[in-house]
Amino acid sequence: MRTIYLDYAATTPCDQRVFNEMAPYFCDTFGNPNSLHAFGIAALEGLDAARIRVKNLIRSKFEETIFTSGATESNRISIIRTMRSLSKSGKNHFMTLKTEHKSVLDCADYLKRNGCDITLLNVQKDGLLDLNYLAESIKDTTGLLSVCFVNNETGVLQNIKKIAEVCHSKNVLLHADATQAFGKIPIDVNLLDVDFMSASGHKIYGPKGVGVLYFKSSNKKLIRVPGANQEVEFGIRAGTVPVALCVGCGKAAEIAMSEQNDNLNRYKKFREKFIKKITSELDEIYVNGSSEHNYPGIVNMSFRGCEGEALMKEASGIAVSSGSACTSNKLTISHVLDAMNIPADIAQSSLRITFGKPTSESDVDVAAAELIKAAKKLRAMSPVWDIIMSGLDVDKVFVDIGCRN
Repeated sequence: MRTIYLDYAATTPCDQRVFNEMAPYFCDTFGNPNSLHAFGIAALEGLDAARIRVKNLIRSKFEETIFTSGATESNRISIIRTMRSLSKSGKNHFMTLKTEHKSVLDCADYLKRNGCDITLLNVQKDGLLDLNYLAESIKDTTGLLSVCFVNNETGVLQNIKKIAEVCHSKNVLLHADATQAFGKIPIDVNLLDVDFMSASGHKIYGPKGVGVLYFKSSNKKLIRVPGANQEVEFGIRAGTVPVALCVGCGKAAEIAMSEQNDNLNRYKKFREKFIKKITSELDEIYVNGSSEHNYPGIVNMSFRGCEGEALMKEASGIAVSSGSACTSNKLTISHVLDAMNIPADIAQSSLRITFGKPTSESDVDVAAAELIKAAKKLRAMSPVWDIIMSGLDVDKVFVDIGCRN
């Protein structure tokens, strides 16, 4: 029996059309795009075509988009370089959400160690950022806010346009981590009015090892490498450009743009069907994150009374992610769910199920059935489930034993 892959938020298989378009740039059109001979010119033409496809997807200008090694590098360029530049004029306060991806939180830690003032903003229980709270948290020294467009664990969709309005009204720049939004939902950087945006190729059936960084032309000076050659990714990223990977990312962006609406409609149906099947068979099921403001391809669901990793292993016929982890005999829970103030016993029973282009309706049915069967088996032998059924305050029990971060 084949394993059903439902972890598309982690990574996606390379689309065959993408692979076919990339292939010649490894062996035939292999020139350095900075070279002036025919091989270099051919490579540059491929690189330019890829950049055009990406800028068409997000509605940016050609010169406002560069290729990086991935979203993590794009995040670091946007956040660390911008804050280094802004700190020189006294804007040394950086803000982000407690629910951000680790790559952004790592940037915050780095900035803090190097003298910046850092604020990690709370979110509401549905994972959304309260705009009034945001406005109240901004200081005169605030330079940059970084917000995840679509949360990678819960699928919560932040109102980036409104967040940008709040930021810009107080002279604060906005970076959006669009890793889980790029190519999946409509994005117009001009309407959103973001200052920087990060994305990755392998989340949209492109190759691994390539990402995208968008920046407003007016902000280029903040992230440019002093003394860098203007011809090397517009002076922002040095080194020989991996043309083949960029071509693949561009093709993936073009395909994503043409298939976006169909995919969104499919994922909405899958989400509704999956949740309905699970909740019709099991009690104490919680869908974490906003039910209204979300990307439907990501479902974060808690099976109360079942430890997440145990449930994942029991339902071995499907490939999903767990929101909990057992290390050194200590149970920990997702920092995202913890920041949303999800009760500990519910948070540690969470799974992230994500749909992708290869997902079929049959896959959704089989996956739901597998998880229902696994949950019933684990609950039958779970002391936690017994505590829940007895009516004790199970959250207090979990807090007392140190499960909450």
